[in-house]
Amino acid sequence: MEIFIIILSILIGIILGMITGITPGIHINLVASIIVAYSYYILKILDPINIVIIITSMAITHTILDIIPSTLLGIANSENLTMLMPAHKLTIEGKSKLAIQYGFIGSALGILATSLIIPIIIFTIPFIYSNIKNYIPYILIIICMYIILKSKNKLLSIVFFISTGIIGIISFNIKTINQPLLPLLSGIFGLSSLILGIKNNVKIPEQKDVKIEVSNKELVKFSLMTTLSSLLTNFLPGLTSSYTSLISTKLNKIKDQNHHIIISNIAGSSATIISFVAFYSINKARSGAVATIQYLITSINITTLILVISVSLITLSISTFIAIKLTNKIIKKANKINYQKLSILIMILIIILVLIITKLEGLVILITATSIGILADKLNLEKIFLTGCLVLPVILYSLL
Repeated sequence: MEIFIIILSILIGIILGMITGITPGIHINLVASIIVAYSYYILKILDPINIVIIITSMAITHTILDIIPSTLLGIANSENLTMLMPAHKLTIEGKSKLAIQYGFIGSALGILATSLIIPIIIFTIPFIYSNIKNYIPYILIIICMYIILKSKNKLLSIVFFISTGIIGIISFNIKTINQPLLPLLSGIFGLSSLILGIKNNVKIPEQKDVKIEVSNKELVKFSLMTTLSSLLTNFLPGLTSSYTSLISTKLNKIKDQNHHIIISNIAGSSATIISFVAFYSINKARSGAVATIQYLITSINITTLILVISVSLITLSISTFIAIKLTNKIIKKANKINYQKLSILIMILIIILVLIITKLEGLVILITATSIGILADKLNLEKIFLTGCLVLPVILYSLL
């Protein structure tokens, strides 16, 4: 019976991950916020460990499937920012299948490579963290300054980094908002993209079958360097896998811009696994999914970690199979879907959930964050600088 419950929990997680993964504008943090908001009632039905399995399975499935709407419709989130342009370019060229295949390969490699070195990570993260925890704000400042100095428009980058940071600080300090990330991230990376997609009247050109253009040697190199980069960045508070992707791109000396997609997805899926290990080894939540787990159970032991990693690998196999089957069907039907109506429905859903969970204060944050996201797009600013909403509050809180 226990095995049956575990399998059922995995399947529920996969279904939820499919919903968040292929639905534009719906992020896993939205579901995580709902779980936290209604945890009192959910815990009356399910055991905490079963909920942990569901969240783990959902996170892995979302990580794999998220490449589909990101490629076809350009829906950004804080994790996939660095691969959007190459994926869009391939879609315009009729090669969206190649971009999506790159994404699947990257996600699988990130999970597998990181899982293989978990024994090393378990001992490495506490050692590194204990030695640098007093210097974390300065490390974050150096990383952010480096990325800003490498940007095309340094002044705009600074302005939007600080502006989103101020919105983040305000959001985290409004006592009546229990889930500040919900309106904040839903606005900056969700609603703004949906509104722009409606206005731009998204149309996808006819897509064709293409061959993967990357060698096994390159895949091994990408996996190694990106996983190491992920280990160095993803246990730091505020940094998303977009930062890992940028660092890894520099280390790998990428020549083919399309390979950014592989690296970005390795970074994203590697971050998911590392966040679980960080929770076990230093008891810190580094993702929305893990923050939800931490809310339900304050810490995890080695047995639970092994269960989580096992669930991740099982989910990887099942969700990758589902993703491959779904890709062709979604591409064929992409232009038959009324994107405008779908986007409006999703926008209404997000607004309703924000109102229910975070009240009018959250709605104000949502509107403000959405406006900033739209303005950044209009000014052709790289959206990684909008992650100031996460990084700047961490820097200030660490310094004070």
